[in-house]
Amino acid sequence: MPVDFKKEVVDLSFKKPVLVDFWAPWCGPCKVLGPLLEDLEKNAKGKWILFKINTEEEVQIASYFKIQSIPHCILIFQGKIVDEFTGAQSKATIEKWLEDNLNALEIGEEEDVEEEGSAADFEAIISQQNQIPDRAFYDTLLKFVEENPEQDLAQNAIVKHEIFFNPDQAITRLKTLKDAKLMKFLEEDFDVLKEFLRKDFSKKNPIESQLNEIKIKLLEGSHEEAIQNIIASIIKNPTALNGMARKVGIALFHIWGSAYPLTQEYRREFDMAIY
Repeated sequence: MPVDFKKEVVDLSFKKPVLVDFWAPWCGPCKVLGPLLEDLEKNAKGKWILFKINTEEEVQIASYFKIQSIPHCILIFQGKIVDEFTGAQSKATIEKWLEDNLNALEIGEEEDVEEEGSAADFEAIISQQNQIPDRAFYDTLLKFVEENPEQDLAQNAIVKHEIFFNPDQAITRLKTLKDAKLMKFLEEDFDVLKEFLRKDFSKKNPIESQLNEIKIKLLEGSHEEAIQNIIASIIKNPTALNGMARKVGIALFHIWGSAYPLTQEYRREFDMAIY
């Protein structure tokens, strides 16, 4: 049965912190970490809740949180990410991590009601996200962000669309994200995409003409054709325009995340082309 992330995690996080454990059956370190987390939850006596998500079954959720490796744990409170860590840690290390984060949490009754409403609205919107980039979805999310600028998850989500439609604004927004890890991870990719989207490609040059076609496909929503053309361009001339096709491909896979369907289908073929 698919996970109802809004109901089972986000809504619950307004009552108490939720520790989300991203795992998979084939993951050895996950089998080490899982029992430790379950034991810690039992000893916590209801102070926080453990929620496990199988990345093999919940691909969209894993993609949304940009899970690159597992096990990966995210602590969520009042619809916001408090902190996260990757890899199997010792029980003592996790206990200290939980203690530090839980002690730092502040709960305000009036703010909770407002935060809960906006978080619920955001989950309703993000559930409509089918691909990146998506102009119609971006416009909907932008309106929400303008009305709820405090929603960190919404800010994280919108930049991944905004870079394609308003690069300058996206780069400015990226620098203001509270998620420093995401900001650092995407900074170089955003500069690459801005250059690519702003460049006036020559239709007389075959390589530039193909890059222009890639741009058109991305913006119109034909993303599979775009990544196919990127791979073809790299195979034909990997160093053209300072390796622009390669850089754009890497940026796309970073934005999409490892669980995104096109990443799973084309990342290996792309890697073979660039290496």
